[in-house]
Amino acid sequence: MKKILILATAVLFIATLQAQNVFDKGSIMFNGGIGAPMTDGFIPTINFSGEVGVIPTGSIGVVSFGGLAEFQIANYEWFNDNEVFPRFYIGPRATWHLTALETNVFDVYAGTGFGLVVSGSTAHFDSDVKFEPDFFVGGRWMFNPNLGLFSELGYSGLSAFKVGLTFGL
Repeated sequence: MKKILILATAVLFIATLQAQNVFDKGSIMFNGGIGAPMTDGFIPTINFSGEVGVIPTGSIGVVSFGGLAEFQIANYEWFNDNEVFPRFYIGPRATWHLTALETNVFDVYAGTGFGLVVSGSTAHFDSDVKFEPDFFVGGRWMFNPNLGLFSELGYSGLSAFKVGLTFGL
């Protein structure tokens, strides 16, 4: 009888276990890193983003909402002049995290958003403000629940490619 009770308890415990995912509803993550600029020079961008998991999409994912901010010291070559000016991007974004992988180490996601790009003035150009779209795919590799690496690729803010650290709360 004792063996049956232990076996029944073990089966019940195993049946109620769920795989833990890196990103679930209520998760809060922040990214900080550098990026390869899409235009205006080769100096890396500095980027920060944050998001919170809000809408579960069944057993396959979670939708999160957050934002992205980037800064770049851009340069533009005008004939023989090399002009340097600041650029800044800020905007909201929505991301869909794939949770069907059922892993507590890797997070795969894709998203979209839009933002405001503010470019400083130079001797030959006035300052500029414009809206830009934000499309990206990315992933996280978590060393522990609160620290990992991230990478993103796409038409996103001021960068085509981003890498850096992820911090979870």
